[in-house]
Amino acid sequence: MGYSRPRRIEEQAMALFPQGLTHIDQRCANAGERAVLRQLKRCLEDDYIVWHNVPIGPRARQPDFVVLSPRWGVLLLEVKHWKRSTLQGATRDSVTLATERGMVTEGNPLRQARDYALELVDLMSTDPTLVHAEGPFRGKLLFPYGWGVVFSNLRGAELQDTDFADVFAPHQSLLRDDLGDEVAPDVFQQRLWGMFTVHYPHTLTLPQRDRVRWHLFPEIRVPVQRALGLDEPDAAASAPVLPDLLQVMDLQQEQIARTLGEGHRVIHGAAGSGKTMILIYRAEQLAKAVRPDQPILVLCFNRTLADRIDALLRERGVDERVQVRTFHSWCQDMVRSYQLDVPRDLKGDAYFAALADSTCRAVDTGRVPAGQYSALLIDEAHDFEEAWLRMAARMVSPATQSLLVLYDDAQSIYQKQRRRFSFASVGIKASGRTSILKLNYRNTAEVLALAMHCAESLLQAEERGEDEIQRVTPATAGRRGPLPVLIEARHEREEATLVADRVAAALAAGHAPSDIAILLRAKYLMKAVEATLAERGIAYQSMNAQAFKRFDWSFPSVKLLTMHSAKGLEFPVVIVAGLQALPMRDESLEEAVRLLYVAMTRSTRELVLAAHGRSPIVERVRKSLAAVSAGFAAAA
Repeated sequence: MGYSRPRRIEEQAMALFPQGLTHIDQRCANAGERAVLRQLKRCLEDDYIVWHNVPIGPRARQPDFVVLSPRWGVLLLEVKHWKRSTLQGATRDSVTLATERGMVTEGNPLRQARDYALELVDLMSTDPTLVHAEGPFRGKLLFPYGWGVVFSNLRGAELQDTDFADVFAPHQSLLRDDLGDEVAPDVFQQRLWGMFTVHYPHTLTLPQRDRVRWHLFPEIRVPVQRALGLDEPDAAASAPVLPDLLQVMDLQQEQIARTLGEGHRVIHGAAGSGKTMILIYRAEQLAKAVRPDQPILVLCFNRTLADRIDALLRERGVDERVQVRTFHSWCQDMVRSYQLDVPRDLKGDAYFAALADSTCRAVDTGRVPAGQYSALLIDEAHDFEEAWLRMAARMVSPATQSLLVLYDDAQSIYQKQRRRFSFASVGIKASGRTSILKLNYRNTAEVLALAMHCAESLLQAEERGEDEIQRVTPATAGRRGPLPVLIEARHEREEATLVADRVAAALAAGHAPSDIAILLRAKYLMKAVEATLAERGIAYQSMNAQAFKRFDWSFPSVKLLTMHSAKGLEFPVVIVAGLQALPMRDESLEEAVRLLYVAMTRSTRELVLAAHGRSPIVERVRKSLAAVSAGFAAAA
């Protein structure tokens, strides 16, 4: 098979380096790795992806470079900057080196790269979407793979009249001669392609590429199902449970996550764009180096979201050096630790407001010391008051200034009015370190289209400076699913019965109980649904329960949540019921629309809306659903 030639060098775009070129250059162990990095940058086109010295696979192997090409597959490279005088002898299993410590024996780097690659091949071969289903290559990977070693300080002339080529196969070994500027990019690429084991043509689709990345890099996986307490797979099953598109970061998310350095950072992201998974990745990476006496703090507003983040981190093996709190539970920690005064006769919102005010004053006066945390990460920061953000910025250690703020103005459901302030005004200095995530991976195109149509006025972009709150209009990732439906009942009991019918149908279709969430505006609206589910013997947990404190996510059950508490969560099947109650007496239509947008975007596949009466929200949903249905029908 002939090689397809790359574009001319003057037209050639650079490969993608998710860790950032500057970061990789700083991490390179020696001049040899930097020379390889420079040549990969110079010679590879923009459909190549290159990682440096990152753990791969379940055993966290660390080859020096991993190269992924949708046209050619996966290549692992080891780099050795040995001098000719250092390399004293070699076999297929080991090498003997002359060092300042004397003679040293190490593993053969080519054999090492081979073992890493074959381990990954065995792993990826269990994924039915990555192997040939039939034909002469049945059961084999769809794409080629290869391995090689780069001897960045050895020239071919030095190796003449030696048995070097007998130990290190020439087609799998690059020398210093291959790293010069005089080497044409297409020639260098052909040298890389020669390292692959087979040469049958196949171009990976984007979903296949992301599945390869899922196998390569466990740290960018998103263990959504287990974190939400869904049914565990049968341990005796021969095939592993494999991800769908929702369970792995896309390349933009990975690039942002891997390049987050010290200093203040702000990420504006649409619903379902992966903000929380970036926070979890960041917390996990920071936890590896943090001291127990200066932990990492993760803050959010909702307790259900805090529980979810905590579960995800613990599942990844992150210990208590990362503390996850709601803002008010953290304030309570400060009140207890520093004996702050908070009026005891206050209840509800008045108590929480006093709790926050007391903590803010104590930080301002120094009674609660600033700089307690090596890093602070805030999820759903749009739920925070400006004074809380100002205080949070002060709690980060001056030595690291490691503050990550995740924000989506469209999901600001606890603010009566849309805010417009600069982050600098609350002490968050993120100018030049702000990212925007628009692509929505959580929702199907149908669900997102309905949510956006209903909330159109909230998502209109405005011209704003980098340091200000951004309005991010989400874009669909293209996943398809069923059109949402609206159930209109004559009375509360009928609505509850129709909702229970939908739950039963979802269970019959193979969904686990924990796949299903029923969202309502207030707890009192849950009573009729609870009764109907109980009559049918369907296991559920409800926020309306008298003894409710938090969900037991490990118990397989349908969850009944308020719309507010569902923020930050996601479920394959979401039923938003009781729409006739929106807007409530104390909220505007805009507030109700924003809350509905948050509720609808919890669904990863199926969305059902239900009501047993009229309201401006029911009318809006009816009209939006008709428009969206007509649009998809016309496009079909």
